[in-house]
Amino acid sequence: MQIDQYNKKTSTRKSKSVPIEAIFENIRTNNINTPKVERKGNVFSATTKLGRKHEDLETFTGLLFMDMDNCLDHEAVKEFFIELEHTVAVWYSSSGTNVHALIKIPISKDIDEFKRRHKAFLNKVKPYINDLAIIDSITSNPTQLAFESYDPDIFVNDNPIQFTEIKRKPPVRKLPKVITMPTTKQEEKCIKWIKLRIGEINTNGYPQVLKYAQTLGGYCGSYKISQSLAEETLKQCIESNAYLNSDESQGTIRTYLKAGLDSFRDGLKKPLEWK
Repeated sequence: MQIDQYNKKTSTRKSKSVPIEAIFENIRTNNINTPKVERKGNVFSATTKLGRKHEDLETFTGLLFMDMDNCLDHEAVKEFFIELEHTVAVWYSSSGTNVHALIKIPISKDIDEFKRRHKAFLNKVKPYINDLAIIDSITSNPTQLAFESYDPDIFVNDNPIQFTEIKRKPPVRKLPKVITMPTTKQEEKCIKWIKLRIGEINTNGYPQVLKYAQTLGGYCGSYKISQSLAEETLKQCIESNAYLNSDESQGTIRTYLKAGLDSFRDGLKKPLEWK
């Protein structure tokens, strides 16, 4: 199996693909002492064409990368994963007191499936290690970097058993339709634009809500749409988005609405013209 490798934390392009066995051997033998930000990083869960953006994703590897932080007993956490039949490998992170692990799962078809498999595994193991460590939820991102570390006693399982459980998709909710009516051609254009942008959100909700809400605020700031109409449309779009309403979303509708309206009002101070 080939794993994408990056030269350091700030690298935007992968440097090469490396056999996973070579990575394990490097962890076992290379006692590095460089700062974490300068260390090489590996993406274990997916491969991409160029960088770590999801639109560049090519394939999933059939591996979950798990990062256990703030370990009260790192030896016990490592031992738990050694005993787990689904573990491909487990080793200490660069701090020497936290734990990294790889779990074998079926190869996912898309990011949604990967995230649901990740969630199912978290739900399965949390009761056993919740009192010993915090599982970093950032590893639900299939292109998350794992930095080089040193553990001469890295455990590698040559015959792991797939963890096949998967979190079910949430039921489709009946959502209210956006019924805001524009009164001018420019308002109609603004409303059509924000409906399209918010309606397309199906992952990574916060940055997109903030970005589009601020842009709408900019259009409002240049008098292309009234503030009351823009705010009401933005609220209805957020409330109507299936992903933002789902359990897979990182926030709640309440927090998305607050963040979106705050960003919209910030955009009012930065008037925009049509691109």
